Amino acid sequence: MDLETPSEPRPPRVSTLLWRGLRLRCPRCGGRGVLESWFRLADRCPTCGYRFVREDGFWLGAYVINFGVVEAIIGAVLFGYIFVAANNPDASAVPVIVAGIVAAIAAPILFFPFSRTIWAAIDLAIRPLEPAEEAEAVTYVESVSPPAAEQK
Repeated sequence: MDLETPSEPRPPRVSTLLWRGLRLRCPRCGGRGVLESWFRLADRCPTCGYRFVREDGFWLGAYVINFGVVEAIIGAVLFGYIFVAANNPDASAVPVIVAGIVAAIAAPILFFPFSRTIWAAIDLAIRPLEPAEEAEAVTYVESVSPPAAEQK
């Protein structure tokens, strides 16, 4: 049995993919610069060429993640009010209403790019790249980066 035989490179663990997504990085390689603006993700990773939108309707998952996080935040605000009201029946509901409105408006905007990179990480964990997608990514990177002779 030959133990020195090189094996296929192991794909990153799901936790690694998610950690990269949480830090607004490419889930495949961890490269930076995947955001063109706060509301626009690049079509491809500038480092490895990974195409973020792999099929029609791809961002529905990111929408669901964003929606779930916002609902959890609003639920936490309401739970906090229930806790306060249970201990102080005269507590005003106005701060909770204001906090709920602020959370409902600000949270989806603030979490928007994170939901997209996290969803890209989840999708990559569920559906690893096909060989054709890997070749397309390599071709893209080679087409946008200057040849080694020109870099000198």
